[in-house]
Amino acid sequence: MNSNLYKQAGVAAILLAVLYPVYWLAVVGFALDGYQESIRADFLTLNGWDALFVIIGALEIMVYLALRRMFQDQLNGTVPGILLLIMAVLVALFHSTVFADVFFAMGLFTDAVDKIIDVLLIAGLILHFLFTIVALIFAISLLVKFNDFSTVMKIFACGMLIVAVFDMTVILGVVNIFLFPVLLLLLAVQFLRGEQEVEVV
Repeated sequence: MNSNLYKQAGVAAILLAVLYPVYWLAVVGFALDGYQESIRADFLTLNGWDALFVIIGALEIMVYLALRRMFQDQLNGTVPGILLLIMAVLVALFHSTVFADVFFAMGLFTDAVDKIIDVLLIAGLILHFLFTIVALIFAISLLVKFNDFSTVMKIFACGMLIVAVFDMTVILGVVNIFLFPVLLLLLAVQFLRGEQEVEVV
């Protein structure tokens, strides 16, 4: 049963590794053309980018929950498991902002568009900050059990720490557009191994 879950999570991690940089590089490109205008246009337009945003969120949640199961099954990782659950919830909340696009497309709340967009932007920044903090704690919790991990998971643990630290900055955070997919591919390798031990025996 778990073997199928891990295989599905491995495929999800590979898809996410491909789609994640596609979406966020596009966002950076749009922002360079005019940040405020691009943000407003994004909220007021319901298109394929919104669908991709939802797909990325769903895949990311699936990967975190599957990793949580792997830690629980193979390492009794209670703390990492709780942190992964929190990360999944924060991702769900962040990606739920797409509902604003749907509401605006339906002609709802048109008299308060600017205020709603401002609130959602602030909420998005707060959620991103909280996610970064939890991810940092998660990375540290992995490093505590560093010697128990396979080589793949050791690299992943170090990579997560780097991603979390970079995410706390504005400039270096852009590097994660390329670094995060690498970590996802490492997870895909671990997932596709099936129910082999995460730890070194």
